[in-house]
Amino acid sequence: MNFLSNKYFQLVIRVVLGGLFIYASIGKIFDPQAFAKAVNNYQMLPVGLANFVAMTVPYIEFFAGTFLIIGKYKKGAALLIGVMLVVFMIAMSSALARGLNIACGCFSLENTNATSDIAKRIVEDVLMLIGSLLILIFDKNIKLRNKNEI
Repeated sequence: MNFLSNKYFQLVIRVVLGGLFIYASIGKIFDPQAFAKAVNNYQMLPVGLANFVAMTVPYIEFFAGTFLIIGKYKKGAALLIGVMLVVFMIAMSSALARGLNIACGCFSLENTNATSDIAKRIVEDVLMLIGSLLILIFDKNIKLRNKNEI
C-alpha cells in the first residue's frame, strides 16, 4: 500500500492520465462538428443533447486533465475523469452489443464510420479508470507546515 501512495508514483499516474485526457480533448475542441457526428453515431442521445455533449465534454476533459497534472483539485479531477470513463465504457459497450460499426471518437475523429476497435478502447478505459481510482484512494494531500509550527 505504501507504494500506491508514493508521491512520485501518484505524480506519474496524474501526468499520464491528465495528459491522455488533454490529448483526447484537443481534436474535439477544434472540430466540434466531427465530434458531434461521432457522438451521434452511438445512437444513444437525441441530436440536440448529442450536440451539447460534443460542445461541453472536450472542455471538461481538457480542464480535468490540466487540473490533474498541476495537482490542483486533483481528487475532484480524478473523480470527474472516473465518472466520464464509466459513461464512455457504457456507451462503447452498448455500441458493441448492438453491433454498431463505428469508431469510438476517443482520440481521433477521422473515419468515424469505419470499423472500430471498441473492445480495445474499453480495456484502455478500464486501465485509465484504475488510475483515477488509485488517485482517489491513495493520493495524500501533502500540506506544508506553517513556519510558526516548526
